[in-house]
Amino acid sequence: MESQPSHGGDEARLLRAAQSGDHDAFAALLDAHLPHVRTFLALKAPVPQLVDELAHDTFVFAYRHLDEFKPGTSFRAWVRAIAWNLLRAEVQRFAREQVQQEKFAAWQLAEFNSNVAAEPSAEAEHLHDCLAQLDGPLRELITLKYQHDHSTEIIAARLKRSLVWVRVSLFRVRQQLRECIEAKLKGGQPC
Repeated sequence: MESQPSHGGDEARLLRAAQSGDHDAFAALLDAHLPHVRTFLALKAPVPQLVDELAHDTFVFAYRHLDEFKPGTSFRAWVRAIAWNLLRAEVQRFAREQVQQEKFAAWQLAEFNSNVAAEPSAEAEHLHDCLAQLDGPLRELITLKYQHDHSTEIIAARLKRSLVWVRVSLFRVRQQLRECIEAKLKGGQPC
């Protein structure tokens, strides 16, 4: 069984050494607390892909700010608080980006389908081309969301997928469509 410096004296000694610049001491702290941080993030993160990235970012932040850690307090609680703040910031960023992408995609689809405009914009024409390049399931997902205006819950039930899958897939396909449109506007070929 692996020995972990989570017992008072060992951890305090490692923390002092790490704060003095001992990289091996910080590595020992990381080894001892990484499983706890990963478990904490796995229970809180909306998508599993964030766990490893945020666990890494947590310990990078902790290493860079180790001088701010107060001896005598819980290192585990400190890194868990860092992980929580990073997760919260990532979820807020994701939500803002998702709202922007939804508005952009809805606006582009509305413009393209509008009978008011005689000439659709270059972006709308490129969107049509980019939509045609999507594989069937992703095209169906976009159709259900934007042409039929179904909620993510209805789409999940209809496609027999989880709500998380629908939301993450919509996020990714909107990102893919935006990148495709931008590449076409620049005269390049989309990925």
